[in-house]
Amino acid sequence: MTVRLRTSARNMEIKKEIRSRLKKQRSLLGVDECCSMSHEIYKRLIALELDREYDNILLYSAIRNEVNTDEYFAYLINKAKRIYYPRVSGNTMSFYGVRSLDELNCGSFNIKEPDMTKEYTQADGRALMIVPGLAFSDTGYRIGYGKGFYDRYLSSFTKRDTVVAVGVGYDFQLLCNVTFEDEYDVPLDGVITDKREVFIDE
Repeated sequence: MTVRLRTSARNMEIKKEIRSRLKKQRSLLGVDECCSMSHEIYKRLIALELDREYDNILLYSAIRNEVNTDEYFAYLINKAKRIYYPRVSGNTMSFYGVRSLDELNCGSFNIKEPDMTKEYTQADGRALMIVPGLAFSDTGYRIGYGKGFYDRYLSSFTKRDTVVAVGVGYDFQLLCNVTFEDEYDVPLDGVITDKREVFIDE
């Protein structure tokens, strides 16, 4: 039976506990473990051919043992995709075009960010977004670091089919039979781990 947590204060406590527990569990991973599991996720991404219908791909630069997307970047560049990485300014996150990982420089929160060149906008067409997180539910909800950047970004699109958002995480980060959404959370379209994929039906 799925447990639904509807009270906002209760959700905050649950998210805080999950965030703390999984952040610690992820921090204990070794470099080889992260590389191996990231590679398994990369293989699932290319096997699923999620990029097939999208010329615009929104990636991220990994920190603190997050799933590394560099291998996927190389694959997409070879397919002549337009790739964008996030840059934070205040409470706003925007995505800018990147042609080489050498174009990324240390920015907000010590995350590598692109220079402000070509910005991705809705007018550029549909996009596939690969989203990091500390935890994911099997109903498509996500727990990040609590800043809300991805939720605000995704909620800015009037039609969610403009951007298809897929979370990537290690299998222990995918939590089943618990949801922790509140009114500000925006669901993802799917989650991919090193062992399985979950896609959410509308």
